[in-house]
Amino acid sequence: MLTCIIIDDEAHNIEKLQNYIQRHEGLELEFSTTDPIEGLTYLKSHDPDLIFLDIQMEELSGMDLAKIIPDKKKIVFTTASRDYTLGAFEEGVLDYILKPFGYARFENAVQKATDYKKSKEPAAPPPLPTVLKPSGDLFLKGDAKSTLIRIRLEEIYFVEGMGNYAKFHTKSGLETTLITFRDLEGRLPYPHFIRVHKSFIVAYNQIAAIDGSDIVIKIEKKDVKVPIGGIYREGFLKLIQG
Repeated sequence: MLTCIIIDDEAHNIEKLQNYIQRHEGLELEFSTTDPIEGLTYLKSHDPDLIFLDIQMEELSGMDLAKIIPDKKKIVFTTASRDYTLGAFEEGVLDYILKPFGYARFENAVQKATDYKKSKEPAAPPPLPTVLKPSGDLFLKGDAKSTLIRIRLEEIYFVEGMGNYAKFHTKSGLETTLITFRDLEGRLPYPHFIRVHKSFIVAYNQIAAIDGSDIVIKIEKKDVKVPIGGIYREGFLKLIQG
C-alpha cells in the first residue's frame, strides 16, 4: 500500500485524482490541498510514498516546492504545460503527467512509484538450503565414566561446550557428557551440525532465524539464542546462503 497526497490549486483536478486513487487498491490518500504553503507545512511532519504535485500555482510553484522535498522520486508532476518537462526531470522527479490524463496514464505513474518503493526495501534474506534430518545415535560417556548416554541426533537442538564436558540440549531434555568439543565436532555429521562458536554447535534444521549475531532456536515455543562467534561467522553465513 502506498500513501499519497495531492497538492493542486484547482479543486476539480484534486477531485479527479481522488476518484482515481479511490479506484486503485494499492493507494491510500492521506491529505489533499489547494494551498501549496499548506502542503509544504504538511510535508514537514509527514513522509508519504507519493506526491501528486501541480506546477503552475500562484503562491508557490510546484517546481519551487519540489526543490524543498528531499526525495524527488516521490513526486509526480501533474500539469497542463509541456514547458517544464526538462526542468522537472533535471530535478529527478518520478514522472510528469500532462493534463488532461486518463486512468491508464495515472496507473502507469503509480506503478513507477510502487517499483521505486520496492527498490528501497532491504532484500529478504535467502532461504536456508534444505538439509535432511540427521539420523542415528551417539553413545557418549556420562558423568560416571562407566555410564554411556544415548543421544539421538534428530533430537538435538544445540550443544554447549564446558571444558571437557558437552551439554546437549535435546527434545528429551538436557544431557551432560564427558567429551571435548574438538572430539565431539568430529563425531557429529556436517552440515547437519555446525560449529558456530568456540562453545556452541547447532543442529542446522533447528535454526529458526538469524538475529544479528545470534541464531534463534525454538525450544518448547520459546526463542533461545545461540551466539555466532566472530571466527565462525563467515563460514556459517556462506553455508546458509548457499
